[in-house]
Amino acid sequence: MKHFLKLIRIENLVLFAFMQLIIKYGFLNHIHFKDALGAPQSLVLWQSLSNFQYVLLVFATLFILAGGFIINAIFDVETDSINKPNEVVIHTHISEKTAYNLYFIFTCLGVGIGFYLSRVINKPAFATIFVICAALLYIYSNGLKQIPILGNAIVALVATLSIVIISLFNIFPAIYAGNEFFMKTLVSILTDYAIFIFLLQFAIEIIKTIANEKGDAAYGISTVATSFGIKYSKIIGTASLVLFISYLTYYLVENLAHNLYAVGYFILFIIAPVVFIGIKLFQYKLNKEYLLVIRILKIVQITTILSLLIILISMQYA
Repeated sequence: MKHFLKLIRIENLVLFAFMQLIIKYGFLNHIHFKDALGAPQSLVLWQSLSNFQYVLLVFATLFILAGGFIINAIFDVETDSINKPNEVVIHTHISEKTAYNLYFIFTCLGVGIGFYLSRVINKPAFATIFVICAALLYIYSNGLKQIPILGNAIVALVATLSIVIISLFNIFPAIYAGNEFFMKTLVSILTDYAIFIFLLQFAIEIIKTIANEKGDAAYGISTVATSFGIKYSKIIGTASLVLFISYLTYYLVENLAHNLYAVGYFILFIIAPVVFIGIKLFQYKLNKEYLLVIRILKIVQITTILSLLIILISMQYA
Protein backbone atom coordinates (compact mmCIF):
# COMPACT_ATOMS: atom_id res chain seq x y z
CA MET A 1 0.00 0.00 0.00
CA LYS A 2 2.78 2.47 0.89
CA HIS A 3 4.34 1.97 -2.55
CA PHE A 4 1.00 2.64 -4.23
CA LEU A 5 0.55 5.83 -2.17
CA LYS A 6 4.05 6.90 -3.11
CA LEU A 7 3.29 6.30 -6.79
CA ILE A 8 0.21 8.53 -6.79
CA ARG A 9 2.04 11.20 -4.74
CA ILE A 10 -0.52 11.06 -1.96
CA GLU A 11 0.92 14.11 -0.16
CA ASN A 12 0.20 16.27 -3.20
CA LEU A 13 -3.29 14.83 -3.62
CA VAL A 14 -4.08 15.55 0.03
CA LEU A 15 -2.87 19.14 -0.46
CA PHE A 16 -5.20 19.80 -3.40
CA ALA A 17 -8.14 18.02 -1.76
CA PHE A 18 -7.58 20.11 1.36
CA MET A 19 -7.69 23.31 -0.70
CA GLN A 20 -10.95 22.35 -2.39
CA LEU A 21 -12.64 21.35 0.87
CA ILE A 22 -11.50 24.52 2.65
CA ILE A 23 -12.84 26.71 -0.14
CA LYS A 24 -16.33 25.22 0.11
CA TYR A 25 -16.76 24.22 3.75
CA GLY A 26 -14.56 26.88 5.30
CA PHE A 27 -15.36 29.81 3.00
CA LEU A 28 -18.29 29.54 0.58
CA ASN A 29 -20.70 27.86 2.99
CA HIS A 30 -20.25 30.66 5.54
CA ILE A 31 -20.98 33.56 3.21
CA HIS A 32 -24.24 35.50 3.49
CA PHE A 33 -25.47 38.23 1.15
CA LYS A 34 -28.57 40.15 0.03
CA ASP A 35 -30.12 39.49 -3.34
CA ALA A 36 -31.46 42.12 -5.76
CA LEU A 37 -34.63 42.44 -3.67
CA GLY A 38 -32.71 42.99 -0.47
CA ALA A 39 -33.61 39.60 0.97
CA PRO A 40 -30.88 37.89 3.05
CA GLN A 41 -29.46 34.77 1.43
CA SER A 42 -26.97 32.10 2.44
CA LEU A 43 -24.55 30.90 -0.20
CA VAL A 44 -25.15 27.35 1.02
CA LEU A 45 -28.44 27.48 -0.89
CA TRP A 46 -26.99 29.08 -4.01
CA GLN A 47 -24.33 26.59 -5.06
CA SER A 48 -24.86 24.30 -8.02
CA LEU A 49 -23.54 21.08 -6.50
CA SER A 50 -24.87 19.15 -3.53
CA ASN A 51 -22.41 17.97 -0.90
CA PHE A 52 -22.22 14.54 -2.55
CA GLN A 53 -21.68 16.05 -5.99
CA TYR A 54 -19.01 18.38 -4.64
CA VAL A 55 -17.15 15.42 -3.13
CA LEU A 56 -17.35 13.78 -6.57
CA LEU A 57 -15.80 16.95 -8.02
CA VAL A 58 -12.94 16.66 -5.54
CA PHE A 59 -12.40 13.01 -6.47
CA ALA A 60 -12.52 13.80 -10.18
CA THR A 61 -9.73 16.32 -9.66
CA LEU A 62 -7.69 13.87 -7.58
CA PHE A 63 -8.12 11.05 -10.11
CA ILE A 64 -6.90 13.26 -12.98
CA LEU A 65 -3.91 14.45 -10.94
CA ALA A 66 -3.12 10.93 -9.71
CA GLY A 67 -3.13 9.71 -13.30
CA GLY A 68 -0.73 12.51 -14.18
CA PHE A 69 1.63 11.58 -11.35
CA ILE A 70 1.60 7.92 -12.40
CA ILE A 71 2.33 8.52 -16.09
CA ASN A 72 5.07 10.97 -15.15
CA ALA A 73 6.61 8.35 -12.83
CA ILE A 74 6.54 5.81 -15.68
CA PHE A 75 8.43 8.08 -18.06
CA ASP A 76 10.82 9.29 -15.32
CA VAL A 77 11.98 5.93 -13.96
CA GLU A 78 15.54 6.31 -15.25
CA THR A 79 16.11 9.89 -14.12
CA ASP A 80 14.37 9.30 -10.79
CA SER A 81 16.76 6.41 -10.13
CA ILE A 82 19.48 9.08 -9.93
CA ASN A 83 17.60 12.07 -8.52
CA LYS A 84 15.52 10.27 -5.89
CA PRO A 85 16.28 6.52 -5.85
CA ASN A 86 14.33 5.95 -2.64
CA GLU A 87 11.14 7.24 -4.31
CA VAL A 88 11.21 4.89 -7.31
CA VAL A 89 8.54 2.16 -7.07
CA ILE A 90 8.08 1.17 -10.72
CA HIS A 91 10.10 -1.95 -11.60
CA THR A 92 11.01 -2.33 -7.92
CA HIS A 93 7.65 -2.72 -6.19
CA ILE A 94 5.07 -2.10 -8.93
CA SER A 95 5.36 -3.38 -12.49
CA GLU A 96 5.20 -0.99 -15.43
CA LYS A 97 2.11 -2.82 -16.73
CA THR A 98 0.33 -2.34 -13.40
CA ALA A 99 1.32 1.35 -13.38
CA TYR A 100 -0.15 1.82 -16.88
CA ASN A 101 -3.35 0.07 -15.79
CA LEU A 102 -3.62 2.34 -12.75
CA TYR A 103 -3.03 5.39 -14.96
CA PHE A 104 -5.82 4.27 -17.30
CA ILE A 105 -8.23 3.56 -14.42
CA PHE A 106 -7.63 6.85 -12.59
CA THR A 107 -7.81 8.95 -15.75
CA CYS A 108 -11.02 7.28 -16.93
CA LEU A 109 -12.61 7.73 -13.50
CA GLY A 110 -11.69 11.43 -13.43
CA VAL A 111 -12.96 12.10 -16.94
CA GLY A 112 -16.07 9.97 -16.37
CA ILE A 113 -17.04 11.85 -13.21
CA GLY A 114 -16.35 15.10 -15.05
CA PHE A 115 -18.86 14.11 -17.77
CA TYR A 116 -21.44 13.21 -15.11
CA LEU A 117 -21.06 16.50 -13.23
CA SER A 118 -21.19 18.53 -16.44
CA ARG A 119 -24.60 16.95 -17.08
CA VAL A 120 -25.72 17.74 -13.52
CA ILE A 121 -25.09 21.47 -14.05
CA ASN A 122 -26.41 21.38 -17.65
CA LYS A 123 -23.03 22.43 -19.05
CA PRO A 124 -21.92 19.35 -21.03
CA ALA A 125 -19.10 21.27 -22.72
CA PHE A 126 -17.40 21.71 -19.32
CA ALA A 127 -16.46 18.01 -19.38
CA THR A 128 -13.76 18.88 -21.92
CA ILE A 129 -11.84 20.56 -19.09
CA PHE A 130 -11.05 17.16 -17.58
CA VAL A 131 -10.19 15.70 -20.98
CA ILE A 132 -7.84 18.58 -21.76
CA CYS A 133 -6.13 18.39 -18.36
CA ALA A 134 -5.62 14.62 -18.65
CA ALA A 135 -4.24 15.05 -22.18
CA LEU A 136 -1.91 17.85 -21.10
CA LEU A 137 -0.51 15.76 -18.25
CA TYR A 138 0.19 12.87 -20.62
CA ILE A 139 1.75 15.08 -23.29
CA TYR A 140 3.80 16.83 -20.61
CA SER A 141 5.22 13.55 -19.31
CA ASN A 142 5.83 12.21 -22.83
CA GLY A 143 7.99 15.08 -24.05
CA LEU A 144 6.47 18.48 -23.36
CA LYS A 145 8.35 18.64 -20.06
CA GLN A 146 11.53 19.01 -22.12
CA ILE A 147 10.39 22.42 -23.33
CA PRO A 148 11.73 24.70 -20.58
CA ILE A 149 9.30 27.19 -19.05
CA LEU A 150 6.34 26.01 -21.15
CA GLY A 151 6.30 22.54 -19.58
CA ASN A 152 6.58 24.01 -16.08
CA ALA A 153 3.81 26.51 -16.80
CA ILE A 154 1.47 23.76 -18.00
CA VAL A 155 1.93 21.75 -14.78
CA ALA A 156 1.27 24.89 -12.74
CA LEU A 157 -1.81 25.61 -14.86
CA VAL A 158 -3.21 22.12 -14.32
CA ALA A 159 -2.58 22.52 -10.57
CA THR A 160 -4.95 25.48 -10.56
CA LEU A 161 -7.68 23.13 -11.79
CA SER A 162 -8.53 22.41 -8.16
CA ILE A 163 -9.69 26.02 -7.76
CA VAL A 164 -10.89 26.94 -11.23
CA ILE A 165 -13.38 24.07 -11.46
CA ILE A 166 -15.03 25.24 -8.23
CA SER A 167 -16.01 28.45 -10.00
CA LEU A 168 -17.03 26.65 -13.19
CA PHE A 169 -19.02 23.81 -11.63
CA ASN A 170 -20.27 25.18 -8.32
CA ILE A 171 -20.66 28.97 -8.72
CA PHE A 172 -21.04 29.93 -12.39
CA PRO A 173 -24.12 27.75 -13.13
CA ALA A 174 -25.95 29.29 -10.14
CA ILE A 175 -25.67 32.86 -11.40
CA TYR A 176 -28.92 34.64 -12.28
CA ALA A 177 -30.02 38.27 -12.52
CA GLY A 178 -30.77 38.57 -8.80
CA ASN A 179 -27.33 37.49 -7.58
CA GLU A 180 -25.14 38.21 -10.60
CA PHE A 181 -22.98 40.93 -9.06
CA PHE A 182 -22.27 39.03 -5.85
CA MET A 183 -21.62 35.68 -7.52
CA LYS A 184 -19.28 37.21 -10.08
CA THR A 185 -17.42 38.81 -7.18
CA LEU A 186 -16.91 35.33 -5.73
CA VAL A 187 -15.67 34.06 -9.09
CA SER A 188 -13.23 37.00 -9.15
CA ILE A 189 -11.94 36.11 -5.67
CA LEU A 190 -11.41 32.47 -6.61
CA THR A 191 -9.68 33.58 -9.80
CA ASP A 192 -7.26 35.68 -7.74
CA TYR A 193 -6.50 32.67 -5.55
CA ALA A 194 -6.02 30.49 -8.63
CA ILE A 195 -3.39 32.98 -9.78
CA PHE A 196 -1.70 32.82 -6.37
CA ILE A 197 -1.52 29.02 -6.56
CA PHE A 198 -0.29 29.14 -10.17
CA LEU A 199 2.64 31.43 -9.33
CA LEU A 200 3.61 29.35 -6.28
CA GLN A 201 3.32 26.08 -8.22
CA PHE A 202 5.35 27.49 -11.12
CA ALA A 203 8.14 28.40 -8.68
CA ILE A 204 7.94 24.88 -7.21
CA GLU A 205 8.25 23.33 -10.68
CA ILE A 206 11.29 25.46 -11.51
CA ILE A 207 12.99 24.55 -8.23
CA LYS A 208 12.25 20.87 -8.91
CA THR A 209 14.32 21.12 -12.08
CA ILE A 210 17.22 22.38 -9.95
CA ALA A 211 16.84 19.50 -7.50
CA ASN A 212 16.65 17.01 -10.41
CA GLU A 213 19.40 18.60 -12.50
CA LYS A 214 21.91 15.79 -12.00
CA GLY A 215 19.67 12.97 -13.23
CA ASP A 216 18.16 15.04 -16.04
CA ALA A 217 21.60 16.04 -17.30
CA ALA A 218 22.81 12.42 -17.18
CA TYR A 219 20.06 11.39 -19.61
CA GLY A 220 20.22 14.52 -21.77
CA ILE A 221 16.80 15.77 -20.70
CA SER A 222 16.16 19.44 -21.40
CA THR A 223 14.78 21.35 -18.41
CA VAL A 224 15.13 24.89 -17.13
CA ALA A 225 18.10 23.85 -14.98
CA THR A 226 19.91 21.79 -17.64
CA SER A 227 19.21 24.37 -20.39
CA PHE A 228 19.85 27.65 -18.58
CA GLY A 229 21.96 26.56 -15.62
CA ILE A 230 21.34 26.58 -11.88
CA LYS A 231 21.94 30.32 -11.46
CA TYR A 232 19.40 31.42 -14.06
CA SER A 233 16.94 28.77 -12.87
CA LYS A 234 17.07 30.35 -9.44
CA ILE A 235 16.46 33.75 -11.00
CA ILE A 236 13.39 32.42 -12.86
CA GLY A 237 12.03 30.76 -9.74
CA THR A 238 12.60 33.90 -7.68
CA ALA A 239 10.94 36.02 -10.38
CA SER A 240 7.80 33.90 -10.00
CA LEU A 241 7.89 34.47 -6.23
CA VAL A 242 8.34 38.22 -6.77
CA LEU A 243 5.31 38.23 -9.06
CA PHE A 244 3.40 36.32 -6.40
CA ILE A 245 4.26 38.87 -3.68
CA SER A 246 3.52 41.78 -6.04
CA TYR A 247 0.10 40.45 -7.01
CA LEU A 248 -0.68 39.52 -3.42
CA THR A 249 0.26 43.03 -2.27
CA TYR A 250 -1.97 44.53 -4.95
CA TYR A 251 -4.80 42.25 -3.79
CA LEU A 252 -4.33 43.37 -0.18
CA VAL A 253 -4.23 47.07 -1.04
CA GLU A 254 -7.31 46.85 -3.25
CA ASN A 255 -9.45 44.65 -1.02
CA LEU A 256 -8.16 44.28 2.53
CA ALA A 257 -6.18 47.38 3.45
CA HIS A 258 -8.77 48.20 6.14
CA ASN A 259 -8.60 44.70 7.66
CA LEU A 260 -5.51 44.74 9.86
CA TYR A 261 -6.04 41.18 11.12
CA ALA A 262 -6.06 39.81 7.58
CA VAL A 263 -3.11 41.97 6.53
CA GLY A 264 -1.12 40.75 9.53
CA TYR A 265 -1.88 37.14 8.63
CA PHE A 266 -0.80 37.64 5.01
CA ILE A 267 2.47 39.25 6.09
CA LEU A 268 3.38 36.68 8.76
CA PHE A 269 2.25 33.43 7.18
CA ILE A 270 2.49 34.08 3.44
CA ILE A 271 4.73 36.97 2.48
CA ALA A 272 7.45 36.46 5.13
CA PRO A 273 8.08 32.75 4.28
CA VAL A 274 8.22 33.56 0.56
CA VAL A 275 10.70 36.40 1.12
CA PHE A 276 12.80 34.03 3.26
CA ILE A 277 12.79 31.44 0.47
CA GLY A 278 13.66 34.06 -2.13
CA ILE A 279 16.75 35.00 -0.15
CA LYS A 280 17.82 31.50 0.87
CA LEU A 281 17.35 30.03 -2.61
CA PHE A 282 20.53 31.73 -3.83
CA GLN A 283 22.48 30.45 -0.82
CA TYR A 284 21.34 26.83 -1.03
CA LYS A 285 23.38 24.30 -3.01
CA LEU A 286 22.39 20.87 -1.72
CA ASN A 287 19.55 18.75 -3.05
CA LYS A 288 18.01 18.40 0.43
CA GLU A 289 17.96 22.21 0.73
CA TYR A 290 15.99 22.55 -2.52
CA LEU A 291 13.56 19.90 -1.30
CA LEU A 292 13.11 21.97 1.88
CA VAL A 293 12.27 25.00 -0.26
CA ILE A 294 9.64 22.98 -2.11
CA ARG A 295 8.07 21.81 1.17
CA ILE A 296 7.92 25.36 2.52
CA LEU A 297 6.25 26.62 -0.67
CA LYS A 298 3.65 23.84 -0.42
CA ILE A 299 2.94 24.97 3.14
CA VAL A 300 2.55 28.52 1.83
CA GLN A 301 -0.02 27.21 -0.66
CA ILE A 302 -1.97 25.89 2.32
CA THR A 303 -1.68 29.13 4.33
CA THR A 304 -2.73 31.06 1.23
CA ILE A 305 -5.97 29.08 0.93
CA LEU A 306 -6.51 29.27 4.70
CA SER A 307 -6.41 33.06 4.39
CA LEU A 308 -9.97 32.84 3.04
CA LEU A 309 -11.06 31.65 6.49
CA ILE A 310 -9.00 34.33 8.20
CA ILE A 311 -10.64 37.01 6.07
CA LEU A 312 -14.13 35.82 7.04
CA ILE A 313 -13.28 35.56 10.73
CA SER A 314 -11.42 38.86 10.91
CA MET A 315 -14.28 40.74 9.21
CA GLN A 316 -16.11 40.38 12.52
CA TYR A 317 -13.43 42.46 14.25
CA ALA A 318 -11.94 44.69 11.55
